[in-house]
Amino acid sequence: MSGSYQDKDGDGKVAWYPDPKMPKEKPPTGQDPSTVELSTEDVPSTTTDSSSGGPIVVGDSKPYASVSSLGEATAEFNDAFTTMFGANAPKDLLNGFARELRNLQASRSNKPISGKGADIVIQGVSPQERQDILNKYLKTYATKQIDLAATGDAKAMAALQNGNFGVAMTTIKNAYADNGLPFNSKSLSQTALESALNPNKLKANLNLINLQAKTYFPALADKIDKGYTVKQLLSPYIQTRANILEEDPDSVDIASLKNVANDPKGLMGLYDYEVSLRQDPKWRFTKNAQDSLGSVARGIAQTFGLVG
Repeated sequence: MSGSYQDKDGDGKVAWYPDPKMPKEKPPTGQDPSTVELSTEDVPSTTTDSSSGGPIVVGDSKPYASVSSLGEATAEFNDAFTTMFGANAPKDLLNGFARELRNLQASRSNKPISGKGADIVIQGVSPQERQDILNKYLKTYATKQIDLAATGDAKAMAALQNGNFGVAMTTIKNAYADNGLPFNSKSLSQTALESALNPNKLKANLNLINLQAKTYFPALADKIDKGYTVKQLLSPYIQTRANILEEDPDSVDIASLKNVANDPKGLMGLYDYEVSLRQDPKWRFTKNAQDSLGSVARGIAQTFGLVG
C-alpha cells in the first residue's frame, strides 16, 4: 500500500489519496471520521484577482494556522524582550504572551473576507497580529518601569538603560542635549519606547528634534539642515563662556546661549558675546573678574599717584 492521508488545503482535515496505479485502493481503518474529508473537498482556496484576471491561490498556512507550543511562544517573547531590554523576560510576561497568542491561534478558522474585488482567505494569526500582541507586552513592561523610574526607583532606571530601548533613549536624550532643547524625562522615555519598537519612528523623532532646534535657534537653521548640531555650531561660544565664567565647557547648558542665535539674520558677534558675559552677575564672582577689577584699581591708583 503506497496511498496516504494528506491535508492539501490546510484546514486540519485529511483526505485519502490512493496510489495512482491503484485507484481503488482502500484507506486503512482507525482514522477519526471527524478529521477526514473527501479528496474533492481537500482543495486550496482560489479566487480571481480583479486587476490581473489570474487566480490567487492561498497555499498551506500551517505556520500561522497551527497553535504554537508553550516553549515556542515563550522563547519567541524572551528573544524579543532580550533584544529590547538586554535581560531575560519576567515569568508573568512570558506566560501572558504565550497564553494570549495560543488562545487566539486556537480560536481561529479560515475566514473569507472581501478586498479590492477579490475574495481573500485569511487563516490563523497573521504576522502583524502576532507582533501586535508581542509589542503590547513589551509596552506594558516599559511603561511600568518608566513610571517607577519617574519616582527615582534605581532598579527601574537601570532596567531602561540596556538593549534597543537603552540605545534609543540615549540617542534621543543626546539629540535634545546637543541641540539645547528642554525635555520632559517621562515623555522622552515614551518617545524612546516607540522609537525602539519602530526604527522609522526613531528617524522621525530625530527629524522632529532638528526642526525644534531650528525654531529655537533660527540663526543656525541652514546649518542644522546640513546635519550639524547646535553644540557643534556654537562651540566657540561655549568655550568663550567657559573661559570667562570659569565653567566646565562640557557642562555648559546650550540653552543658555539662545540669545547668541536669536536673530535669523545671523549669530551675535563673539566680541559682543564676551561683553554680555561680563555683565552677567556670575562673572563678578570669578577669579578673572577679581583680577580684572584689581588691575583697573591699580591703574586708577597709579594715575593719581597713589602707588609707585
